[in-house]
Amino acid sequence: MADWPLVSVVVPVFNAEQVLVTLLPSLASLDYPRLEVLLVDNNSTDRTAEMLAASGFTVLFEARPGCGTARNAGIRQARGEFIACTDADCVVDPGWIKDLLAGFDGPTIGAVAGTIEPYALEHPIECYEAVRLNDPGHRAHHIFLPTACTANVMYRAEIFQQVGLLLDRSGGEETDLNWRMQTQTSYRIHFLATGGRVRHRYRANLGAFCRSQRYKARTLVDLYRRWGLRVPTGRKELWRAVRASLLFVPAVVQGCLLRRGLVASCWQAWLDIVVPWIRYQGICEGRKLL
Repeated sequence: MADWPLVSVVVPVFNAEQVLVTLLPSLASLDYPRLEVLLVDNNSTDRTAEMLAASGFTVLFEARPGCGTARNAGIRQARGEFIACTDADCVVDPGWIKDLLAGFDGPTIGAVAGTIEPYALEHPIECYEAVRLNDPGHRAHHIFLPTACTANVMYRAEIFQQVGLLLDRSGGEETDLNWRMQTQTSYRIHFLATGGRVRHRYRANLGAFCRSQRYKARTLVDLYRRWGLRVPTGRKELWRAVRASLLFVPAVVQGCLLRRGLVASCWQAWLDIVVPWIRYQGICEGRKLL
């Protein structure tokens, strides 16, 4: 066991009583000999605190809101040589830690991103977010530099010592960290083609899904401004919404011909209108804050 590096798993948690029933058993089933699990309660108001206390894992508390803020609280307390990140709405495979560690196969690998699969695809909104948007998903090819999402990634602990912690917020914080790692150090991200699997639960609630898309679009503006990139105006999203509305009926017909079914085809064609419109609103809100 002394030959295995200590690995810290950090999970921010907020009002997650419905998904902890699958996350916690998966963490308990991890096949790795030297492991510390840090669960950070981000001031939850449901039964989350009670469930975390009964888990047997180390529980931390962070009152300030934000996924990045809560994850930072765990990273500060982490003792591991490597720090693995996932989210409360995920389920990790037993071999998750070993697979990610095996990805550090060179001295320039600073982070390893594992594979992300849907936990279930029962509602059209879940299918849309997972398949159509691939969100959350790693981006090996991005507008600036590759980025890995914190639903399934492991970092060398020294990365946080060299470039600092995540942004104290939710939205874009992991992209900012990954870009700092790649611009301020020689470290790069290794994206696993297989293995290191995490199954992610997707939203089946339209309101929650739209709020998430709007917020992500708003924080995208700040991220681009922070990195000196061309700040989006929202015109592309607005045009996508207009175009999708004009093609609604043909899109439904095409979906039926592809045997997706009438209901699923209607949902996809409608979300093709709603999502860019919501993102347009989020970008406009973000630009007002510049």
